[in-house]
Amino acid sequence: MKGARWLGVLLLPLALTACATAGRGRGTATFPVDPQRAQAMLDGLRTGAAGCRSLRGIASLAFDGTAGSVRSRQVIVVEAPSRLRIEVQGFLSQTVAVLVTDGERFDLFRAEGRSRRSGQVYPGLLFEVAQIDLTPEEGVALLLGAPPEVDSLLLASAAGLDDGGVRLDRVDAQGVLRQRIDFDAQGRLARVEAYEQGERLLWSAEYRDYRDVGGLAFAHEIALWFPSSQTQVQLDFKQVELNPSLPAGVFTLPPPRLGQLGPYAGAAG
Repeated sequence: MKGARWLGVLLLPLALTACATAGRGRGTATFPVDPQRAQAMLDGLRTGAAGCRSLRGIASLAFDGTAGSVRSRQVIVVEAPSRLRIEVQGFLSQTVAVLVTDGERFDLFRAEGRSRRSGQVYPGLLFEVAQIDLTPEEGVALLLGAPPEVDSLLLASAAGLDDGGVRLDRVDAQGVLRQRIDFDAQGRLARVEAYEQGERLLWSAEYRDYRDVGGLAFAHEIALWFPSSQTQVQLDFKQVELNPSLPAGVFTLPPPRLGQLGPYAGAAG
């Protein structure tokens, strides 16, 4: 894998079923929902996010975009609010590439050519590297199964969906739609959409295949859609731990013998 095509496999390990569903609504809003119930659902999301602060797992990734299509195995470690480690593994589980950030600095390592790039983390890092239009903080939140928190947004409307779920729309101070959150019929997060001025969709994330992980419901399938780059990312967790004990240094790369860097020893599996 080379160039932009190779870079496409690296980030977001952020799954799923058919890509054709990306960017489409789940259901039609049919009736209003009591504001108190809607606020309780938002509060429940925040409580859930507070209870799931880190993740370690193995997932298969499908990336489809203008740079090409790639399928790969990923080792993923994240910790809120912005720490991230992604390892791309080859056929024999050898490390092909690693991206790490401790929230302030990042390192990007490629085994081919032993190349390494380092620097200060910036909002457009994921887009530059892999056409993923998310900040590192947004990426970590979505991988942990929570909408990125924006304190300034106001709950504008709540409606029941014809599939039994609930849709919440949040707006900015000017009343412009900025975030849409869908819950499924069981009250679990099903979809998040982010909008910019003019109510243009920035990205969407869908959550499916919830399973119990250490007493917490966790979606093992996540589907991301980025209209600006026409990029679809699908992630299917094969193994996952929530709130694991993480060793020091997992979100940094040790110098200088990167050519011998192997898969993260603390990864699941």
